[in-house]
Amino acid sequence: MLRHLSRRSLLQALAGSTAALPLANLLGTTDAYAQATAPPLRFIAIFTPHGCLPEFWNPQGGETDFTLDFPNSLLAPLQEHRNRLLVLDGLDYRVLYEHGLTGHEGAPVTFLTGSKVSTASGDDLPQSASLDQVLGNAIGGSTRFRSLQLNAWEQFGGQHVYNSISFTANGSRVPFERDPAAVYQRLYGNAPPPAADPGESAQLVARRKSLLDFLVKDASRLRDKLAAEERQKLESHLESLRDIERRLGSLGGSQGPAPAPVPASEACTSGTVPPAYGLDQLGNLARMPELTQLHLDLIASAFACDLTRVVTLTIPGPSMPWDGVNVTDDVHNDLAHLLDVTDEPRRTQIREKMVRVQRWYASQVAHLMTRLASIQEGSGTVLDNTLILWGNELGDAAGHMNVRVPTVLAGGAGGKFRMGRFLRLRAPGSNPLSGWDGPGTPLPGAVAHNKLLVSIARAFGVNVNTFGHPDYVGPLDGLI
Repeated sequence: MLRHLSRRSLLQALAGSTAALPLANLLGTTDAYAQATAPPLRFIAIFTPHGCLPEFWNPQGGETDFTLDFPNSLLAPLQEHRNRLLVLDGLDYRVLYEHGLTGHEGAPVTFLTGSKVSTASGDDLPQSASLDQVLGNAIGGSTRFRSLQLNAWEQFGGQHVYNSISFTANGSRVPFERDPAAVYQRLYGNAPPPAADPGESAQLVARRKSLLDFLVKDASRLRDKLAAEERQKLESHLESLRDIERRLGSLGGSQGPAPAPVPASEACTSGTVPPAYGLDQLGNLARMPELTQLHLDLIASAFACDLTRVVTLTIPGPSMPWDGVNVTDDVHNDLAHLLDVTDEPRRTQIREKMVRVQRWYASQVAHLMTRLASIQEGSGTVLDNTLILWGNELGDAAGHMNVRVPTVLAGGAGGKFRMGRFLRLRAPGSNPLSGWDGPGTPLPGAVAHNKLLVSIARAFGVNVNTFGHPDYVGPLDGLI
């Protein structure tokens, strides 16, 4: 092995792998830091289902002095990131009531599109592009991937609305990727392909020396040529990539115990290393925690390497039988739709389980924020320059209501929005459905979520006054 590695040799060693791209940018000149521009703004949309319990979802306290640390708080895992949150109360999918399909079916389609939902084709589809596609076209041209569409666990088949929140301008679904190994292969080009035979997979991993481990050891000579913050970024990028490669390598059949964190699912309690993911494992609900974590870590890595700046992720969950949640009930039928029962102790038992389910979702958002906050960028972190939109399809799950939909903006938003606030968009206790005359008629007092989409688009430099359906004009008040 060469003791001294030139820039050309280093990039040749990385030939065929998109991991070379961020390094090429960093190593292009010794004064890369001096030539750097302002950090890019990034966007992540996360969709999780089944509504919430508003009294446990909303923070306690005022707009800026709120807390998430109280009994049964659904957002408690995000308390440590409180100053990087904008919790919105009173956002409504108004377009669904006035122009189309409501309930479970309509909301995932309109979540990022702001469109009415068309059922003419036999499928539930929008009439316009989703926000991620618009932003990808606006800011993704300088990155390898204009956007990434990820799915932590496929539910009800690939075309089901719970799996698709990304749409083209003509309303077609944008394909998503649910296999973390395939995402890694797509991003970096050097992940060992999955093998049906665990022994064969182990041989492939053994023959394939870790390229990123090599770089971490041999790139030390180059650190002295980089400014302090660029040197720190290089080390952070490489370590993040190596961590994911180690974890994917263990799933591919490598010998020895799996690296921490050990998956909490029952399938992993024996301590044996799981084989490479196949269709059977990707469809195994017990694998959902590790699949989700790998996707989240890949997002952080892709952002650190500036391979993309726009990502969507859906995280369904028909039940959550793993440690820490222990909910074997059907979340849709046995919990969400029974949140309005009044007989005890059944009422309390159902609500306690729903708290555990929604807290698990919140913990995934918290994990992503922590990872992004660990990556230095300029004078701050990648989290400071990221906007996360976490949404749902229902407010009142028992009644299939698409009003007062639980919505959180997270991250630093590049300073475009004032974070660290709990924002009430309409008067507490108000319900636009109380004065509604039925489908196709105005929903008085509702706050159209289209306005939020307009605000986000503008934050990314897309000069629009409507997003999705043209009836809803202007940005959402109070974000700036």
